[in-house]
Amino acid sequence: MSLGRWGDVGVLALARVSMGAQLQVVGALGPLLIGSLVADWAALGTLIGTYSLAGVFVALPAGWLLARFGDRVVLLGGVGLMALGGAVLALAPDFTAAVAGRLVSGVGGALLTIAGAKMVLDRFSGAAVALAMGMMLMAWPFGIGLALLVLPMLGQDWRTGLWLSAGFCSLAFVLVMLTVQGGGPQAATQRRMWLLREEWRPLLALGVVWAGYNASFAVAVGFTPAFLVAQGLSRAEAGALASLIGFSILPLQPMGGAIAERLGRPMLVCVLCLLGMVGALAATAAGAPAWLTLPAFGLLAAPPSSLIMAFAGRALSAGSRAFGMGVHYTLFYLGLALLPPFAGFVRDLTGAPAAPLLTAAGFLAVCVTALGVYAAAMRGRAAAA
Repeated sequence: MSLGRWGDVGVLALARVSMGAQLQVVGALGPLLIGSLVADWAALGTLIGTYSLAGVFVALPAGWLLARFGDRVVLLGGVGLMALGGAVLALAPDFTAAVAGRLVSGVGGALLTIAGAKMVLDRFSGAAVALAMGMMLMAWPFGIGLALLVLPMLGQDWRTGLWLSAGFCSLAFVLVMLTVQGGGPQAATQRRMWLLREEWRPLLALGVVWAGYNASFAVAVGFTPAFLVAQGLSRAEAGALASLIGFSILPLQPMGGAIAERLGRPMLVCVLCLLGMVGALAATAAGAPAWLTLPAFGLLAAPPSSLIMAFAGRALSAGSRAFGMGVHYTLFYLGLALLPPFAGFVRDLTGAPAAPLLTAAGFLAVCVTALGVYAAAMRGRAAAA
């Protein structure tokens, strides 16, 4: 049953909502998992980051898998692995089994991310690409916000929360199987499996930006509930407030980058947004009203997402783009795998509930520096040309 290209985008977006919720389920249930499934905050951060660890190894081979087996097979495999890994996590008797479940889910999430983006690009051209891709980008933070809002309502029953996440992924698998028609295996086109010398520096700088930006978002939504609980809020209140991060990014997600491009100052807008995100996290940690600072953080996070990806496209030639995106997403997944555990380690080391938020602000400060490296490298290329 074909729903047409916009229907396909809707189903793919729903699958990404389930992925965002699955990524966040550990953070949303974090205070309940401490002392039951995980031993301390560093272990919780590890469980959060493990979801992305598999993507480090999947990103580069994903293009070959798509060419060899076709879009639909890879997409179904990805969403199916998400459902399987979610079930393993829900059944996990200990931390080791929980890590295994998160790894399986993470492989699936990586395949969904890369296959879904390719399928959208295959189906749309011109101005429609931005709108369709915007729907895809919106789905992930919406899923994160949904998990933060819904899961605390289950009370102390964290197992039910894990099963609910696994069931959501299973529903997405069924819908994808019934509705989405993908392209079949294709012969590999002539692409360079390396980067030109002048492409490495700007792309690696942007990889640092993309990793740090997304890791700061993951840390913010993963550790804010525990911070707010430590401030005296109930788990339900903390989850509802933290969900504002995921929901407030939605209004500007499709159009924020496009507006910045139309203004002709995409780099300035990106830097100002990142600095604003630093300020919002620092203000939250300092005790400013969370109902104000958390939506500000989410709103400011919207424009950089599409701008960073546009910058990456400008850094790469057409022949390098496939391999370059693999490099870009390898750094992305590496950052998501390593930086949240580091934030949890800082929390354990200092004993301060605000420490992860300030650590995430530090990630963003590094992103601003890396953007400067990118801009200098691109200016040098233009001068040399």
